Amino acid sequence: MSTEATDETIDTQPMETLDAHCLAQICRRWRDSMLKSPEHMHALLSEAHGPEGALLRAASCTSKRVDQLALMRTALKTTRADWMDGEALIRAAGSGNVAAVRLLLEQRDHMPRADCQRGLALLRAARGGHEAVVRLLLDWRKHAPRADCQDGKALIGAAEQGHEATVRLLLESKEHAPRADCQHGEALVNASWIGNEAVVRLLSDQREHAPRADCQDGQALVWAALRGHESVVRLLLEWREHAPRADCRDGLALIRAAGGGHEATVRLLLEWREHAPRADCRDGEALVAAAGSGNESLVRMLLEWREHAPRADCRDGQALVAAAGSGNESLVRMLLEWREHAPRADCQDGQVLFEAACDGNEAVIRLLFTNEHTHRADYKDYWALVCAAGHEPVVRLLLHHWHAPQLLSEEAIQRVVNALSAADAVGEDDDEYICEEEANARVDRVQAVVREFAAWMASRPAWLAD
Repeated sequence: MSTEATDETIDTQPMETLDAHCLAQICRRWRDSMLKSPEHMHALLSEAHGPEGALLRAASCTSKRVDQLALMRTALKTTRADWMDGEALIRAAGSGNVAAVRLLLEQRDHMPRADCQRGLALLRAARGGHEAVVRLLLDWRKHAPRADCQDGKALIGAAEQGHEATVRLLLESKEHAPRADCQHGEALVNASWIGNEAVVRLLSDQREHAPRADCQDGQALVWAALRGHESVVRLLLEWREHAPRADCRDGLALIRAAGGGHEATVRLLLEWREHAPRADCRDGEALVAAAGSGNESLVRMLLEWREHAPRADCRDGQALVAAAGSGNESLVRMLLEWREHAPRADCQDGQVLFEAACDGNEAVIRLLFTNEHTHRADYKDYWALVCAAGHEPVVRLLLHHWHAPQLLSEEAIQRVVNALSAADAVGEDDDEYICEEEANARVDRVQAVVREFAAWMASRPAWLAD
């Protein structure tokens, strides 16, 4: 027997006896009737947001189930089209609805200016890649926005989102076309960030005012490397004029690529035919960044680089600290066992253990405790325990570590309880603002550690207490 609710069953049953399926049918039908009726939709929006808010929401609407133009016509009966300095036009342009934009601009009374709010409608349409809306605004017969308004922000926004057609339209505007190098090449930098090779090439190929490939001291190269856009990095380095140096800003592109774990981009930079960055630039910062990304093969590649390879213990073992923070156990092991200049497990006064404890990396902590140079769990008044607050398995591991018998004296017990009970113990040196909720959460985590410690003390074997 069909369970589909019919009009008759819905109409004849008392409301209290309707099942969930029938109620869902009623809700769907009510919604459909509302969507088909601009007057009802406008009434609901006006009641919730006021008549002006109803117009703004109608202009922003992108649902295909709503007749946006009919809804806007209904809203315009009670609200001026230029209300709030053309905000409805700006929202319609951002949604990409050409008909809605035209409807507002063609109002007989109180029509908004096409360049209202310093051309913000054009900026929103360009950033959204709505080419037809951009063209309509630029060609409007009265008060059309300039294509280069706000120092080329429309071009920059379109480039940032990778809208090649919109970028080309703006650059080829009949009058007031934006300069391709506006704002010191910001459009090129943004296109490099998203890795859009076509937009990068389009900007750089402009006959006039093309941005320099090394603009902003090589920022386009740095951002392309950070995101791992190998083809854009190569395009910039090979540019026929004003190409950025591969080692610009003391190897920053290499460091950013390493931090993102982009092995192919790192190799491209290191092997560049001229001005290649040193693998150990900035005292091994690329190695540290690669370790922080957890990319073991990239770390190995840097350590084994044929020239100017960084030391595994550079920056007092910062690569090991970063690897511990990434949680990559095999990477930590590789650094500790490196054949030359391996970092000590207790480097930076125990920071490796503290970093692993903060992130709850149980496997890394177990590995560290197998190393002869690792600090004891009670080092620095049990700071590793404080860092591990909230990570129950790590807390249990630290409390049951083989140095745990050292914690059994009454004086030691009091010290660890005092350390763990301090509400501001975690992060007190960070000079950061901590909201009340975070402070309470930290207190709860610390108290959980105290309870865990007390439970361990109560359950320890008798021979251990002697």
